[in-house]
Amino acid sequence: MCTRRFLRQTPWVVLAAVLISCGGPQRTGTNFCRQLAKELPAIGQPMATTQEVAAMVGRYKRLLEVAPLTIEKDLAVLTDLLQQAEKVNPNDTAQLQALADASYAANQSSLTVRDWVKSTCAVDITTGVNVEPPRVATTTIPATPTTDVPNPGTTTTVAP
Repeated sequence: MCTRRFLRQTPWVVLAAVLISCGGPQRTGTNFCRQLAKELPAIGQPMATTQEVAAMVGRYKRLLEVAPLTIEKDLAVLTDLLQQAEKVNPNDTAQLQALADASYAANQSSLTVRDWVKSTCAVDITTGVNVEPPRVATTTIPATPTTDVPNPGTTTTVAP
């Protein structure tokens, strides 16, 4: 009864906004880096078996859920490539060639994701190794020369 009254009295726009805001994780660099930290060090491990590829697909899907729009499309390309690798028959040369072609086609997406992750999360996603401190936003205020205050490191002589 209460639910029906709420639905009748609540504008649909408000209801839609509530449902959308509760819908999923925020797609921010911070959330992405947190998820990436959870996936490390396994994210940089080589894959030799179908099970290892399947596990990597899962990792990339979890990253894709929180990927910011900046890298979402490129990360989706890499996730699709891993899914294709998971399904490939190693005895079928046509499938292997198609996977190789898809790998070459995904090269730019790979570079884009790698560079973004390195500059945002300070991690080389190809190895899973921390590489440098993450970027920190800084504000630089240029010095304005004044006649009242001498520049540091200079001496002022006053004539008698």
